[in-house]
Amino acid sequence: MTHQTPKAFDFGEEPEPAPEPVSPSAVPKAFDFGDEAAPLASDSPPRVLSFDELPAAPSGVTQKPVARALFDSEDHPAVRDALATARADYPALFEHAEGRLAALFRRLLPVRLALVTEWAEQPLMEQAALLQPVTELVLKFAQMAVPTLLDAALESTKAPTGMFGKLFRRPPSPAEYKPALTSARVQLLQLMADSEVAMRNLEESAENLSLHSAALAVVATLAGGALDATLSDALIQRRTLIQQAVRQAELSIMQMGQVRQQAAELIGQISSFLTVTLPALEMAQAQGGH
Repeated sequence: MTHQTPKAFDFGEEPEPAPEPVSPSAVPKAFDFGDEAAPLASDSPPRVLSFDELPAAPSGVTQKPVARALFDSEDHPAVRDALATARADYPALFEHAEGRLAALFRRLLPVRLALVTEWAEQPLMEQAALLQPVTELVLKFAQMAVPTLLDAALESTKAPTGMFGKLFRRPPSPAEYKPALTSARVQLLQLMADSEVAMRNLEESAENLSLHSAALAVVATLAGGALDATLSDALIQRRTLIQQAVRQAELSIMQMGQVRQQAAELIGQISSFLTVTLPALEMAQAQGGH
């Protein structure tokens, strides 16, 4: 008889029950708060966490309007009215300077006495400084006396007339004028370059002052008789001052334009003398000497 060694805690051979199939939904998951979203497709790329894609607001909920810039001056009624008046009264000026006029109206409105009395003070000072180079160039052109020099050079090409002139007159030869005329031509060319810059700066300054004057006129038109006497007088006086400055700039530009025209003509005459007249005279003298 064979004896088997009993196993620890062996209570007999009981059949083990078959394991029951476990439903996947019955298995608890960590942080299971209810229905889970549909699984992503296996071939879709992973998405980055984003807070930009917000869900649409529910129907019936009014959305707040988009906030606008604080102190939006472009929408100020006074600025809009001023731009409309400027468009009607100054169409040419408004066409190419609408933005600059709008900026001026934002500074000028609402109109106050302190603003009017100092209006365009800096542009006026700048123009006064720009007038100085123009004045100096006009004076420099007059001091050069190029027309007198050129006339003398042309006169030297003529033979002396009369017995007295033939005997006692010894005019300089045309060749002696060559260094002076060459130097004058260089100076005239430099004057043309300098005057172009000076005129352009002065024209820009005059245009800026014209915009400041137009802004005052528009404000006076809009205000009508609503301004008190002190403010109304200040508007008139300031605008008159600015208009006088603009007129002065226009006259200086006109004068400089005339100087430039004379300088251009003299440059051509000097070039003709140096490149045509003088070589022809030298050739004639050389042939006469032989």
